[in-house]
Amino acid sequence: MELKLGEVFGSGMVLQRETPVAVWGTALPGSKVEVSLQNQNVSCTAGDDGTWSLMLAPLHTAYNQRMQVRCGEEELVLEDVLVGEVWIAGGQSNMEFFLRYDKDRDEVLKNCTNPDIRFFDYPEIANEALRYGQDYSRFGFWRPCTPEHVDYYSAVAYYFASQLQKKLKVPVGIIGCNCGGTRSMCWMDEETLAQCGPEWMAQYKGGLAAIPDLEAAEQRYMNGPMADKSDPFHHPFQDPMFRGPAEEELAEIFRQMDAAGGQVVGPWHEWRPCGLYHTMLEHIMPYTARGVIWYQGESDEIIPHKYRDMMEGLICLWRRKWNAELPFLMVQLAPYGMGEAYPALRDQQQLVCETVKNVWLASSSDVGHAFDVHPKEKRPIGNRLAALALGHVYKEAGLVLCDAPTADRNRASWRGCKVTVPMQGSMGGLRVNGSGVNGLKVLCDGQETACEAAAEGETLVIRLPEGLAAHTVTVKFCRTPYYCCNLVNMAGTAALPFEICFTEQTREAALPVFSGFNVVM
Repeated sequence: MELKLGEVFGSGMVLQRETPVAVWGTALPGSKVEVSLQNQNVSCTAGDDGTWSLMLAPLHTAYNQRMQVRCGEEELVLEDVLVGEVWIAGGQSNMEFFLRYDKDRDEVLKNCTNPDIRFFDYPEIANEALRYGQDYSRFGFWRPCTPEHVDYYSAVAYYFASQLQKKLKVPVGIIGCNCGGTRSMCWMDEETLAQCGPEWMAQYKGGLAAIPDLEAAEQRYMNGPMADKSDPFHHPFQDPMFRGPAEEELAEIFRQMDAAGGQVVGPWHEWRPCGLYHTMLEHIMPYTARGVIWYQGESDEIIPHKYRDMMEGLICLWRRKWNAELPFLMVQLAPYGMGEAYPALRDQQQLVCETVKNVWLASSSDVGHAFDVHPKEKRPIGNRLAALALGHVYKEAGLVLCDAPTADRNRASWRGCKVTVPMQGSMGGLRVNGSGVNGLKVLCDGQETACEAAAEGETLVIRLPEGLAAHTVTVKFCRTPYYCCNLVNMAGTAALPFEICFTEQTREAALPVFSGFNVVM
């Protein structure tokens, strides 16, 4: 058969409503291809290379639809097609993290059946040599939301989709395109990387130069377990990592990965620059979607100061390729004791949201783990992403608390023995879950000082010692790799980290003087 659809199209799929929908595939060069759906009959001509693409006019919300694709005597028929809301779930292992490993998995299985939620997970194909050499049949098709299938759902994406479907009362489809351990550079093209992250390319080339035998390293990887992502629940590295190994077990896993060549990043590896952009992302691009949920950044800690630039480039590239102003809903890096560069990366994530249009950040400040980079409780993350989508993208009335509490530096002040930090995203008031504010450090002239702190209305109030004669006061909130934030808004969403430095010259001023995220006042 010459007529084919793009890999992401299939029976049981969800198509995006209320916007033109892209459909593409291959056929005999020069042949006419016609697509029929919802009383539309749209045709195009396959090019000299056999590729074809067309746009359907906006579709209305619908269930149990039938899409026909015809080319001469050939016909493809897709059944049980839904029309609703489609989101792309991108990133690395915390987005990939299957519901199978989630803390609430057993509870979810009891009531997860929902015919209006579907999930398509693109197989993690590291390089083209693996595309036809491995059995990827567990992936690459639209899974219904049933106990038999939900273990394969991204846990974050499942909770996100469940909330959207519950609130919007329309079908919801998720397209998973993610892979563990990947840097942002893996998900962009060469031109974007050259513009936004030359440091990353230099780091990669330096690593290549240090590999004594490229051919031997490639064979070790290709013949080892790292390259085979076809059965994740029995993968010797991924399965125990997701389950949560003890510290000594983790060291042994890394030793085995080294022995298998899994951490030697060459032109064959899924972590190489631009690799998964070509072997994964381009195969779902530009499937029409409402937006992107994104959980990634842990592996960017090697060059943390470039993350804002990298994400701005990635977002702009994806929007250009999708020909749409895709909203990006990002997840803040969760607290993690071994993430030394995480405070700097969290700053960069907030910068992305402040400087790039239609990007919002979900807090993870209360769901981290001191010794496990994969928090096992994903429900709060998925729910908070859904709240951001409902509040900012769908403009649902009443969702005034969709954002995490964030320090309002324009109104923060140090007057006398009191520091006040109003918190945006806390309408109705803040509360402290416990007897004190966790993660708070106050430095007076560089010396840590014991202070009392409390939530008063929508403001964090810090009371300094009486008679303090300091010239500077620096407030650091959750500025360590690991912490457990207990300052939340009325929706229970934990506050985002911040750092503010007040100087004696500006302590009575109404307006602050900014200096990046370490704000000087």
